[in-house]
Amino acid sequence: MERKPAIIVTLGPATRSREALQKLKDQGVSFVRVNMSHSSLEDLENFIDLAKDVGIPFVLDTEGSQIRSGNVQGEKIEIEEGGTVRLCADEVTSGGDALALRPFPIVFQLELGDILHLDFGTLVLQVTDVSKRDSGCVLATAISAGALGSNKGVIVDPSSHRRWNLPCLTEKDYRGIEIGLQKGVSTIAASFMRSRAFVEEVRRATQGRMKIISKIECVDALHNLDEIIKASDYLLIDRGDLSKEVPIEKVPLLQKIIISAAREHGKEVFVATNLLETMVDKPKPTRAEVHDIVSCILDGAGGLALAAETAIGKYPFDCVQTLQKIISHVGNAVPEPILNTRDQDLVAHLKMNEYLTISSYGTLLVPPHGGVLVDRMLKTIPNTDFSALSRIQLDELAQMDVEQIGIGTFSPLQGFMTRGEVESVLNTMRLPSGVIWPIPVILDVNQEQAKNLKIGQTIGLYADRQDLPMAFLRLEDIFTIDKEFFAEKLYGTLSNDHPGVRRVKNMKPVLLGGTIDLLSRRETSTKAYELTPAQTRRLFAERGWRKVVGFHTRNVIHRSHEYIQLKALEDNFCDGLFVHPVIGKKKAGDFQASYIIRGYELMMQHFYPKNKVIFGTLATFSRYAGPREALFTAICRKNFGCSHFIVGRDHTGVGDFYAPTASHEIFDRFPDLGITPIRFGQIFYSENLGSHMHEWEAMAHPPEDRLQISGTQARKLFESGELPPEWFIRPEIAQMIKKAIEQGEEVFVKE
Repeated sequence: MERKPAIIVTLGPATRSREALQKLKDQGVSFVRVNMSHSSLEDLENFIDLAKDVGIPFVLDTEGSQIRSGNVQGEKIEIEEGGTVRLCADEVTSGGDALALRPFPIVFQLELGDILHLDFGTLVLQVTDVSKRDSGCVLATAISAGALGSNKGVIVDPSSHRRWNLPCLTEKDYRGIEIGLQKGVSTIAASFMRSRAFVEEVRRATQGRMKIISKIECVDALHNLDEIIKASDYLLIDRGDLSKEVPIEKVPLLQKIIISAAREHGKEVFVATNLLETMVDKPKPTRAEVHDIVSCILDGAGGLALAAETAIGKYPFDCVQTLQKIISHVGNAVPEPILNTRDQDLVAHLKMNEYLTISSYGTLLVPPHGGVLVDRMLKTIPNTDFSALSRIQLDELAQMDVEQIGIGTFSPLQGFMTRGEVESVLNTMRLPSGVIWPIPVILDVNQEQAKNLKIGQTIGLYADRQDLPMAFLRLEDIFTIDKEFFAEKLYGTLSNDHPGVRRVKNMKPVLLGGTIDLLSRRETSTKAYELTPAQTRRLFAERGWRKVVGFHTRNVIHRSHEYIQLKALEDNFCDGLFVHPVIGKKKAGDFQASYIIRGYELMMQHFYPKNKVIFGTLATFSRYAGPREALFTAICRKNFGCSHFIVGRDHTGVGDFYAPTASHEIFDRFPDLGITPIRFGQIFYSENLGSHMHEWEAMAHPPEDRLQISGTQARKLFESGELPPEWFIRPEIAQMIKKAIEQGEEVFVKE
């Protein structure tokens, strides 16, 4: 191998003397740098002067457009699971319940439901209140407990796609560039380059007098890789920061893709992070580290960068010597032509955007239904003349369907069903592709709306009082369907006593089919809890969960629900529980969504086992389809990452139209569903034993000791000012409901 990879060394307390730099130069180090995220401008000047004096090239390194925590009081702050944190846009000293974020404008861009992963996911926060955002403060709840120090990286997993308005360079970066220009620094490593425009801004700021090493360390950079390569002089892959935004198992193959793409444009790539991390404290590397370095060289890396190893480590010069020894060995063993052709077939097979899609978070989790998690959310609003589009006003239920299609809850559906899809689902409970799907998802309009529509056109779908469309519909089919055929196939009856049959009879006569593009999610009072499937899959994956049990409900939690949740978790050796109540349109007598949420918040804070439960809400509505709907509710939770799903007695039942076990039995007809049903019959409380019991496991238990009350009975007790018994509902939750009723709040849905 004729070409030897360059070595970049990060300077710090372990290498801050003139003698240290002289030794590094003698060892053949190509460049030195300081990490500006952890160094002062005074440090920068001193190190530039040292490097210049010794005669070793210096690389100016920027902070860049990364979101970070502010200064923390003491070494770190501890935040408990369920705790509330104020995220602030001013330079507060973080501590107690306050946490500053930098750059400060990021706080003004946070929205309800955004998930913040701090310091490699050691602390996870969920934004739950933005009512005071304009004053520079939002509230967040800790989903996962953790400790946080000063100046730690923050990754925001947004509730909807949008571009962050982050500066390319910080004020400190601009001042550092001025210093670098004054002192003749000729190379800059620009952090978090997200686009060609970012690279061009660095070129402008450096007056074209510095070679630019663009650091690839975020998803935006991956999506805009080709344009960044063309605008840059070199690249650097920061594998540490990159692994905060993509699953760590993807980083090795991404490294190959990036190096290969850069090579096509004649650009060198440096590789950084954890090359010899063990040698921060120990004199020898591990075999895994040596193997990693060899792989980097064989991938075609033009340089290798040491960070903590030489900045704060005990053996900085041994690290450099180890790198040189490995580089020399590979050079002697591998001819240049082989190096340049290695992995060509593999890299040709891996297309960046496809790879990012098919290998998303949670590779150990159950795959999404149909194999790919649908994502129809647009990142930016298209430059379109909306007034020229045909306009359809959506009711509340259609808005919910549009949103759930867009975020992937209904994967593999990409839009509203066409005639062929509807008929296939009604007749076979499968899509034409063969994928199981039990319920039609349709958009009905009146004849007046449909008469001027043509297949192939784009239609604007509008929510109430919106100036911009909620979504676009790419119209693929306009059709009608026999309502009696539709109702009888879906519900197994034509009785007017069935609410689903009545809904079908009231359905508008024309159906529209086609894919949708979601521009904006609905604005709701429960938006903070309406997690997307992509968000939950990341949460599950970062907790190391593989087997997750999902729970569907429409009511405030009571002790029987708690019993089956924890029993399902334990008996099936699941790693975690996903509690996912439906909070869409309800029937009279149901609890309002806010009280369901309050009840589960109390459970999360005080009663559930820590680090075992994730809570979210699902904005959808009852389809009144009995066993078919049981399948549908399971498929939705499969898309959120659940491998198991609790199916209770008379799950999604409708009056007496379906047998209490019908929702259990339907799962036996679909062994290829890809999610395991956990079936439960009735749960009762034994006063003699002081515990809840499952009827199937206590067949001989005396009937007189089987205590049960219905939800209707419990509601009547609340409305009369009484509390249901403690064995039915936890006193803390019961008191919360009783107090709300006493204060005149509308706890239950009215007719």
